[in-house]
Amino acid sequence: MNDAKLLIGPGCPHCATMISLLADLLKEGKIGRLLMINIAEQPDEAAKHNVRSVPWLKLGEMEFVGAQSRAELEHAIEMSVSEDGKQRYLYEQLKNGRLDDVTELVERDKSRLSDLIALLKGNEVPMTVRIGISAILEHFHGNSSALKDILPALIELSESANESIRADACHFLSLEGSDVARKRLQQCVNDDSAMVREVALESLQTISRDT
Repeated sequence: MNDAKLLIGPGCPHCATMISLLADLLKEGKIGRLLMINIAEQPDEAAKHNVRSVPWLKLGEMEFVGAQSRAELEHAIEMSVSEDGKQRYLYEQLKNGRLDDVTELVERDKSRLSDLIALLKGNEVPMTVRIGISAILEHFHGNSSALKDILPALIELSESANESIRADACHFLSLEGSDVARKRLQQCVNDDSAMVREVALESLQTISRDT
């Protein structure tokens, strides 16, 4: 069971409804504790979480902006306690076009990069999710410490049976740019897929330009 933090503000048209719904869920034992903060009185809380609009909800390690229905809150609670909840949350956020929110979340917690890479292991990942993950990894281009931690996962992706995933992995390896990444890309130049070979060559050129 996770705790919930709700940020509200004066004049917010949806805050009262969120307060009521979360209070009901608290009474029903579906959340452990509910902390409500008025950002007009405690602006530091808004700055701490980079909150630009309310209602804003933090449930476990997940963040939600705007009004949520009872069903959406129950779904979020279920995700927050499930083993794959972190990945499902990121997947849904990207699928719904919340790239900026996910980028900010990953900026604060670089370990989420591993969860993003894990999403790519599926063969039916929506294009919006694939593009979102690519954009976030490109955002960290040049941050060797952040990308180094996911290098083993990127190499694993480059060995996928799916050529599109292998091609994506080659591009991501160019962003990491280490000697290990370069070595794997040199191997990918001999891939059975023309698309993978092309991306691998382009990626090696990218690493050469960056070094």
